[in-house]
Amino acid sequence: GSSATAIIFFVSAIGGIILSAIFIPNYISVGASGGVFGLIGACLADMVMHWSLLFGKEIDDAGQGWRHLWMCVWLVMDISANVMIGITPFV
Repeated sequence: GSSATAIIFFVSAIGGIILSAIFIPNYISVGASGGVFGLIGACLADMVMHWSLLFGKEIDDAGQGWRHLWMCVWLVMDISANVMIGITPFV
């Protein structure tokens, strides 16, 4: 639900800020990228834990398997875009 999503976002955002301060002490960084990557990681973990539910035979027989495949494709594209933005200097 919404509260679990908020907890995942804030915990990963605060963790990202702390790790950024530890590993790059001379550079001030702000932003929500830690929280965004935390939500993406939670989505990936959910997909891995429920793989058979998402991609089982029951889903494919109903014609819904392609929707889940597109979900995976969009998630990989989202990860790629966020990594590219994250490694771009001065952004």
